[in-house]
Amino acid sequence: MMVAVMAVLQWAGEPSWREVGPLLDRWCNDCHRAGQVGPFDFTSYEGAVAYAPEIARYVLGGKMPPWRAKPSGVEWANSRGLPDEVTAKLLAWTNTGMKPGKAVMKKRHPQWNLGVPGVVLSQPREHTVAAERTVDIVRFTAGPEELGNGGKDVYFDGFELRPSNRALLHHALLRVEGEPIAAWAMSDGGLRLPAGVAWKIGAGKKLEVELHYFKRNLRPARDLTRVALYWAKGKPGRVARLLELKKEALRIPAGANVHREAMRFRLPSGARVYAVLPVFQLLATQVRMKWGDERDYFLWVEPFEHHLMSSYLPARPLSGRELEVEAVYDNSAQNPYNPHQKLREVRFEENGLDETFRVWLTVGR
Repeated sequence: MMVAVMAVLQWAGEPSWREVGPLLDRWCNDCHRAGQVGPFDFTSYEGAVAYAPEIARYVLGGKMPPWRAKPSGVEWANSRGLPDEVTAKLLAWTNTGMKPGKAVMKKRHPQWNLGVPGVVLSQPREHTVAAERTVDIVRFTAGPEELGNGGKDVYFDGFELRPSNRALLHHALLRVEGEPIAAWAMSDGGLRLPAGVAWKIGAGKKLEVELHYFKRNLRPARDLTRVALYWAKGKPGRVARLLELKKEALRIPAGANVHREAMRFRLPSGARVYAVLPVFQLLATQVRMKWGDERDYFLWVEPFEHHLMSSYLPARPLSGRELEVEAVYDNSAQNPYNPHQKLREVRFEENGLDETFRVWLTVGR
């Protein structure tokens, strides 16, 4: 970040909206536009100018765009880590009067990040999470009449969720006959697999969408979620599925501010990993992953922020036989997210007030 700050001081000239608009569109507008998780719309000059001080403060502080993965030997296709030269130009623009200009922005679908979907599925009715509840799990299904798989298998290589209340829906699962095949988290846009890899819905089978809500206040909240599927072009060479790694024997002592839990998992032979989604709650502060006895972590998320949970998509598939997952928890009064005024031991539970130790891997064979 110091490189970016020095670059601002040495920046020649005053960048205009003509240069800055496409940068915001590339790095920020998947979230910061109408209907997405970001609270402000940066798709217009007027919208960006209105929040220019916030843009400068959060970019300079490294808080936005939200990407907490430390640099590693893995390139992440969906990385939101802002390059220093982009940071420098954004800060130069906010510091030199926010010069206007005519920006050429890429054409976007008004609703979906991945473009025109093959089919859109919807909850049958709006769901309300009651005032007294924190976590709520809701399911709805789509059958062959909607999916077009009455007499044949169908494959999709991309999907996207669009909740009406982005702050309420925490994560979601797609299941076929009870088996989870894909996962989505609140900071994800659309998820797309590489060419030749796709998820399968068998002939005559239903797709179940499982929505996990996490409410952060004591008032009722409502949501209606739609799901877009993007059909694959032909039968894929590899079929993707979801592999769940979890440690249910979780014990986090009351008052422990640096409590480490770890576990090793054996992956199926020949499995390739196309997405990694760590699923933790309010006490987790770090999540680290490495292969076998390697010293370096290929994924190290710090700080882990429950409200910014997202998938990590490697630019090239990951592979290995033994995976070690570590998590660090803070169950002390110093943790501002700790929901317990009276500290107690915390165990594995998906009620929003305890914790989990879970990673979902999208794998293909």
